[in-house]
Amino acid sequence: MPAPDARHFPFALSEALAPAWERHRSRLFENARAVSDWLVDQVAPQPGDTVLELAAGPGETGFLAAERIGASGLLISTDVGSGMVAAARRGAEASGLANVECRMMDAQDMDLPDHSLDGIICRFGLMIMPDPGRVFSEARRVLRPKRRLAYAVWGSPDRNPWLTALGAAIHRSGHLAHGDPFDRGGVCSLSEPQQNRDLLVQAGFDEIHVEEIAGTMRFDDLDDYWDLQSQVAGALAVLVSALPAAEVTRVRDLLKSILAAHWTGGAYHLPWAAVAVSAA
Repeated sequence: MPAPDARHFPFALSEALAPAWERHRSRLFENARAVSDWLVDQVAPQPGDTVLELAAGPGETGFLAAERIGASGLLISTDVGSGMVAAARRGAEASGLANVECRMMDAQDMDLPDHSLDGIICRFGLMIMPDPGRVFSEARRVLRPKRRLAYAVWGSPDRNPWLTALGAAIHRSGHLAHGDPFDRGGVCSLSEPQQNRDLLVQAGFDEIHVEEIAGTMRFDDLDDYWDLQSQVAGALAVLVSALPAAEVTRVRDLLKSILAAHWTGGAYHLPWAAVAVSAA
């Protein structure tokens, strides 16, 4: 099966993963809750502000901002896929948030007026976009002067075994996932802090702050890890869903051996690390 055209891959990925991301929304949010809190703190939303979330998925990070801006403010929760937007809308309704507008939007071409926003947040979405520099230029256009963009992307593979374990098992089984993780649109394509600084400066941002946020994800056993990662892990999840049963068993056996180093205290404890960035 040929790889999707890179220009359309984020849309295809969003649509394919939306049902699983909605099912696992709470765990996906809590696994890296510290990142969401950091992003919202950096933007520092005030009552009455208008805040945009890009690549929002089910929307939980943006909902933190919605709580701060109050009834007079507006959170615009966006994603490139209709399935994710619908999931975010259901999440906002379930949380009783009436100040959230959920809609489809390509972060590389923001359908918003100039200087109309008080903050922009994006958790783990920018690295899979074909042209992050264009996203930054659009962000600068729609932000009001001195207001902030805050986003997080995954760090280097050696700092993220929670993510690389499944990919390594798939690779060892003889299957190739979509693209190089360091190429444009890859999951590690923005893992270098200086690369982020350079792109932001080129787009006209300053007051750039970059730091690492790290933590550990806990999984009860192999089934617990597999049930989550094989459904939500981007292009890897799409690849796994197309494998015959015998190949799935082979990948799982390889995965168990790879995860063994992280088994302690009756569970897997897998480190993660994000590159967190904010700029004015």
